[in-house]
Amino acid sequence: MTPVPRTVTAPRPAGTAALTVAQALELPALAGARLAAGGAGARRGIRVANIMEVPDIIRWMRGGEFLLTTAYAVRDDEQALTGLVPELAARGLAALGVKVGPYLPRLPAPMLRRADELGFPIVELPGDVMLNDILSEVIGTVLNRQALSLERSQAVRDRLSQAVLGGGSYGELVVLLAAETGCAAAIRGPDGALLAAAGDVPDGAPASVTRPIAVGHRSGGEVALWAGPGCAPDEEWSTAADHVASLAGMLAVQERVLAERERRYRTLLLTELVSHPPRDRAESARRAAALGWDLERPRAAVVVEAAATPASGDVRLTEERLLAAARTALGAHTPAWGTPGGLTALVAPDGGELRARCEELRRAVAAACPGRAVAVAAGTVRADFAELHLSHSEALSALALGRELEGPVRSFVRLHEESGVYRLLDQLPAGELQALVDDALGPLLHYDAGHDGSLVHSLTVYLRHDRNGVEAAEELHVHYNTLRYRLKQIERLTGAPDKDPMRRLQTELAVHAHRLLSARSH
Repeated sequence: MTPVPRTVTAPRPAGTAALTVAQALELPALAGARLAAGGAGARRGIRVANIMEVPDIIRWMRGGEFLLTTAYAVRDDEQALTGLVPELAARGLAALGVKVGPYLPRLPAPMLRRADELGFPIVELPGDVMLNDILSEVIGTVLNRQALSLERSQAVRDRLSQAVLGGGSYGELVVLLAAETGCAAAIRGPDGALLAAAGDVPDGAPASVTRPIAVGHRSGGEVALWAGPGCAPDEEWSTAADHVASLAGMLAVQERVLAERERRYRTLLLTELVSHPPRDRAESARRAAALGWDLERPRAAVVVEAAATPASGDVRLTEERLLAAARTALGAHTPAWGTPGGLTALVAPDGGELRARCEELRRAVAAACPGRAVAVAAGTVRADFAELHLSHSEALSALALGRELEGPVRSFVRLHEESGVYRLLDQLPAGELQALVDDALGPLLHYDAGHDGSLVHSLTVYLRHDRNGVEAAEELHVHYNTLRYRLKQIERLTGAPDKDPMRRLQTELAVHAHRLLSARSH
C-alpha cells in the first residue's frame, strides 16, 4: 500500500445534478445497505460507479467514484483494508461500498474509525446483494440526472440568451439568475461596485459563488450568488453563474463598442462644426439633435489644456477623466470631446457670464487632474452655429496668447473678448503683423540674435509697467542702472521712439504683435 498522505482532498460539494451518497442509499438496489462510517461525507457527489477486485485499481481512480468491492483480495489483511480508506479519500472518491458476507464477515473497527476521522463514507452492503445491480442502477441514475441537468442548463442558457438578444441589461440578467437559483444575485464591476442586484444581497458578506466576467483580456467584474440559510452551493448554480458571466461579458463588449462608435460620431460632428461652416445646416442640426444637442442656443467654443508640471506626478490625463469633469461643470448635455492634452466644448452661457462658466470648468478639471496647469480659453458667443468655427479659432488664439503671456505652467482663464488690442491685431494677416514688427523692432531683434541679448524682452516688461523703471528692473531681476543702459541701447537702435507719439504707438503695437506671433508659432 502507498503511504498515507498528509492532506486529504475533499471532493466538490454535490449539487442537484449529482447523486449524493445519501441519495444513493435510497435506491432500490441499495435497500439493505447502511452508512457504516464517514457520515460527514454523505453529501459527496457520485460521478460513476466501479467494482474493485484488486487494490491496484486505485491508481486509475479520478475522483467521484462509488467503489464497490467484496474485499476478497485483502480479506485476511485488516491493516491493508484500513489503509485503503485514506488512499481512496485522497483520490477524491465518493464512497467505498464493502459487501459483508462469506469473504468478509464484518468491517474492521480501525477501518471505520479512520473513515470517521476523514469523513469518508463506508457503505456496508448485505451479503446477498448483486454488485452488478448496484453498479447499473447507480450509473443509470447518475446519467439520468446529468441528462436532466444538461436539459435544465440549456433551458437556463436559452432564457438568459433571449434576454440579452432582446436588448436586456445587467439588471435583467441578475433577476433571471436569482429566479433560477433562488439566491440573491449581483453583478459587480472591476472595482467591486454593485452594477445590478436582485434579492437580498448581504452587505459585506462573502459570496457563495463567484464567476469572473472577462472583457477581452481585461476584467469586467464578477457575477456573485449568496446562498440563503440552510442552502449550499450546487453545480447548477455554478453553471447558471457561468452563463451569466459569459453573457455579461458580451454585454460589456457591446456597450464598449457602442460607446466608442458614439464617441467617434460625436467627435466627427464637433470637429466639423469648429473647422468650417456646415455644408448642410439641416443635416448638421439633425445629427446634433440625435445626440441630444440643441445647436440653436448661442454658444462659444471653449478649449482646455491641462499641462504637466513637476507637481502633477503620475496623474494620467485621460479623455474619460476630462469629459467627466466637463460634465460636472457644464452639464451632461454640453457638447464636449477630448483633444490631445485637453478638451474642447461648445458652452452656452444661458444668461450667465461666459467667464464664470469657464472658471467653473477650470476648477473642475484642476480637481480631476491635480498638479496640472489648467488653461481655459473661450471665443466669442455665436448665436448661429454656422459661426462656431470662428469662435473656435478665437479660442485657440486666446489660449496660445495666454500661454505666451502667463507662461507654460500657469493656470488661467482667458476670453477672446477680453483680449483688448490683441483682438484687433488678431484680425491682421501674419505678413502684416511681421511687417509691423520688422519696422519697429527689427534692429532690436537683430541685436538680440547677434549678442544673445534681451532688449525686446526688457522693452516689453518696461512698457507693461507703464514705463516705470523701478518696477520693470525688479521683474527683470536686474539693477536699475542696468535697465537704464538697455533703454539707452534701445533708443540708439530705434531712433528714440518715445519722442514721437506716432512712433511710440507703433512701437507698443509692435511689441504686442511680436508676442502674438510668438504665441501663434507655438
